[in-house]
Amino acid sequence: MVLIKKSPAQDVYDRYFKLSKQLKYNTYDYLPASNEKVKYPFVVLSGIEDNKSNTKTELTGSIVLTIDCWGTPKQRSTIHEMVERFFHASIGHINTENYSYYGQAQQQSTRILIDTSVPSSTLLHGIVTVELQVQ
Repeated sequence: MVLIKKSPAQDVYDRYFKLSKQLKYNTYDYLPASNEKVKYPFVVLSGIEDNKSNTKTELTGSIVLTIDCWGTPKQRSTIHEMVERFFHASIGHINTENYSYYGQAQQQSTRILIDTSVPSSTLLHGIVTVELQVQ
């Protein structure tokens, strides 16, 4: 049996999930349904893209992770702070147990939107798109 180590995509996902928990954010790997009793603000690690570029001897490419921060309009400063923490945690050299990554500031993006998709609700939706180069 061949031992396969964790993929870079799973490694990045796990790193940011752990970081979110360390920052004491309620963190989910799915968007809770509107009938679930969740406390705002919370974080959802929603999408991950693995752009592999293999050479004969090494694995390279990039990992793109989308992090969603959800809160109420009164939590605007908290949502902004959450988004900025994830943004700044994605710049420079990042080493995990399995891989080494590099994030350039211009490869990261942040947005904060008003969301009215939940009936009778207005929410703030902070979106951080993290792109890390596998080194």
